[in-house]
Amino acid sequence: MLNAFLENAACGRSVYITDVRDAFQARGTRPFYLHITLYDGSVRRFPLLLPETETRAEEAFTAEYVCACVYNLLSALGGVRVDIYLDRADRAARSLAEQLDQTFQISLPKSARTGFGKCLNVNERVLSALFQGGRFFSFGIHDITEEPAVKNPPAPTGRPIFAELPALTGGRMLLGMDVGGTDVKLAVSVDGRLALCKEFDWLPSACTRAEDLTAPLLLLTRLLRAAGSLYLAGREEEINRTALERRASLEEMNRGAADMELAIGAGLRGFDAIGLSFPDVVVQNRIVGGDTPKTQGLRGNSALDYEAQFAQITALNQALAAFTIPDGPVLCINDGPMAAFTAAVEQVTAGTDLSRGFFAHSLGTDLGTGWVRPDGSIPDIPLEVYNFLIDLGSRDGRAFSPEDVRSVRSTNTGLPGALQKYGGQSAVFRLAAARLPGQAPELWQDVLSRGLFRWEGESLTVPTSPTDMRKDCLEYFMEQAVAGQPVCQDIFRQVGEYLAVTWRETEYILRPETPDRTLFGRLVKHPACFQLICQGAARREPGLRLLAADGSLANTVLMRQLTARPGCSVAQFAQAVGAVYYGCLGLVR
Repeated sequence: MLNAFLENAACGRSVYITDVRDAFQARGTRPFYLHITLYDGSVRRFPLLLPETETRAEEAFTAEYVCACVYNLLSALGGVRVDIYLDRADRAARSLAEQLDQTFQISLPKSARTGFGKCLNVNERVLSALFQGGRFFSFGIHDITEEPAVKNPPAPTGRPIFAELPALTGGRMLLGMDVGGTDVKLAVSVDGRLALCKEFDWLPSACTRAEDLTAPLLLLTRLLRAAGSLYLAGREEEINRTALERRASLEEMNRGAADMELAIGAGLRGFDAIGLSFPDVVVQNRIVGGDTPKTQGLRGNSALDYEAQFAQITALNQALAAFTIPDGPVLCINDGPMAAFTAAVEQVTAGTDLSRGFFAHSLGTDLGTGWVRPDGSIPDIPLEVYNFLIDLGSRDGRAFSPEDVRSVRSTNTGLPGALQKYGGQSAVFRLAAARLPGQAPELWQDVLSRGLFRWEGESLTVPTSPTDMRKDCLEYFMEQAVAGQPVCQDIFRQVGEYLAVTWRETEYILRPETPDRTLFGRLVKHPACFQLICQGAARREPGLRLLAADGSLANTVLMRQLTARPGCSVAQFAQAVGAVYYGCLGLVR
């Protein structure tokens, strides 16, 4: 069993964590039971079993598996502590447990942590926010005879309010903002109508100061407040359409906002509510993560204190409140849960039964994850599924730096086998770089000649300067797949296989009530690409039902109006519209 896993890994093949767990749980004899205490004090039990090992390579592989399991649990659930129950006579298991403190770098400051320790940075910021510095994460080691009984968490109760939200847009001016890794999308609702949409391209990972990241978001909000006020006053002809174009510069948007503010004068009014979808961990309406690729430039600026800088991002809600009416709510949630929330509102409007809740992924720059419980609540957990370690093999892809498109290592942590390189656009780029040179050399040369991939020394990248080519690169491979190019088609099937593995891992850790997954984002914009993803998923999980958040999801008035707007697809702007409804939650609380 172990030899087969090691051979596949050495040959460059994937060794999925779900397959390893199935094999270990079926044939393992050594208990390594994990009890994770969550933020609310409840406990979740994960009774791992480990196999007997004979060589150092087998021991190292087993240790990597255990660390990956712990890492995935903390990335998804967070926690106050993890207790390990094992046979104290098992010296190897006890040694492995004792090394977790060092592996996860508990005693190091956040700025010094790497690899596995990165998940504790996020966890500590959450603990600080929830307990004001009164709780610190720890591991505990106990004999298996001391294991206490663990009760299953109670089923959620309460009444979902999704169906009530669309009606709350009447008579109000509302803003929904969807912040992504390559662009920001905004939607303004005025008296129940989709009045304005705006897209702005940016590269947050290149920002080296907090204000470089927050200032464009505040300017966009100011711009749309002025445009929305003119729309509300029936003066649409005075809206500066140039400033609302996708390619408008910061200077053009600033001038446009000033001109429209001057034009509307005393008629300028704040938004009744703002909903914000943000690509980081959000707990209790506060951005508390701080270890995503979007803040990579900020973390790398040694001239500034990162924690102080990130505090400005945590305070984004307060800054946005300057653009609302007095006491107007500003509600923020991670982009993954926002995708799930958006789809839930649309499906309830169509009469869909959501008694089992809703689970969604957004496939874009990274893979976002959202989970809405049957009562309509969004769990207060990190849910950083894109950080999951799903592949313990593919050793050839570990040799490259995380920034190289051929790498299987996370750009956030450096850890290999991270879902970030398997579930979003990075997966397409990585697979294309691996397959095209040998299987479609003419196509590979075309990619290089177009500048979609670029050699920088020995590293292969998708350029982000002077022009960001990531969207163009992804669109190229999607168009090739739609046109029937076999290698590109199989790239999207392979992404589907990765999503099937992700489904198994989220089922194991989160245990959501619904088994279905709805997909948002650019990778499912073309129906043909979505069907290829479904084919790949079915190779591993024939019973998995994947749904695409396309035009068929447009059931509320705002979403139906979105489908009629030129250049605004549901796949791209759905979460901005969903953020409008999410902001409405603040009007009923």
